[in-house]
Amino acid sequence: MKTLHDIRQKIQPVLMQIENSRLEKLKATSKAKRLYAIPLVLVLTAPLAGLKIYFPLLALLPCLAFFIFMYIALAEVGPHKENYIRTFKERVFTTFVRSLCSNVEYVPDKYISGEKFSESQLFRGHNSVSGSDYFEGKTENGSAFKFSELEAEKITSDSDGRTIRKTIFEGVFFELSVPNRVISRVQVLPDKAESSLGGLGRLMQKSLGAFSQKAKMVYMKEHPEFEKEFVVYSKDAEEAYRVLTPAMIEAIYDLRYKWNKKLRVSFIGDKTYIALCSEHDYFHPDIHKSVLDDDLLGKFYDELALCLSVVEDMSIEHEGISP
Repeated sequence: MKTLHDIRQKIQPVLMQIENSRLEKLKATSKAKRLYAIPLVLVLTAPLAGLKIYFPLLALLPCLAFFIFMYIALAEVGPHKENYIRTFKERVFTTFVRSLCSNVEYVPDKYISGEKFSESQLFRGHNSVSGSDYFEGKTENGSAFKFSELEAEKITSDSDGRTIRKTIFEGVFFELSVPNRVISRVQVLPDKAESSLGGLGRLMQKSLGAFSQKAKMVYMKEHPEFEKEFVVYSKDAEEAYRVLTPAMIEAIYDLRYKWNKKLRVSFIGDKTYIALCSEHDYFHPDIHKSVLDDDLLGKFYDELALCLSVVEDMSIEHEGISP
């Protein structure tokens, strides 16, 4: 990867243009925020209305103030910020990615499809998938990959018709094409039961967990540290051992602590799927920070390098797996 200094020099003209745009948007946002004085005055007027025994008005003013506040936030303040973020990603970050990795395509508004997410078989119960910041390319050893930020939800309605949203997954989702095909399916999931319930938890994983996953639990007894963090399921134990070589186990274990996040991995056919749970909003500019600041570009450089290290590390480990 190129250095941050090299990239900055290459995209400096674009940075200057976006910085001027950022200052204009910031000025427009500050001007729009002055409108917040309107709901504030209404809230302060409510007690005076109460003193004059206009009780209906006392209840109405705070409600009116709330709706006016929301309108200002969504229609007057929000669009300036969203427009800046969209412009930044389309002009600055797209150029940034192209300068950093010429073999990687970046599309701000695209994301890995719900079908691909379902194919991983890492999560169940979702009926809505959304996302952003889509990347696609090839690693140095020629393995094709794609990843994006993703949020999967289960959306239902209660008896009163109110919408209920439950987040199933939020984070970065990866799909990596690998040269060695997995005949059945191998899943590596976070070990929640054994880490908290010990032997009882292991028994639950072996029975209830295996039933829900429609596979057998594969015990990695020669890797106790890995076993504490993860539980492995597969219909074919021998295939699980073939895929989860010591090098692959170390790569997954290191990935867990490099990101300091819970993760899930599945090997299906010629694909490896990796789901890294995170509430952090990657590749997201702050309108209050100058694009000429090295800290901002450094943040994007580190975030992109971290994501690319996932596909590089996992694809390299596959080279040692024999079918």
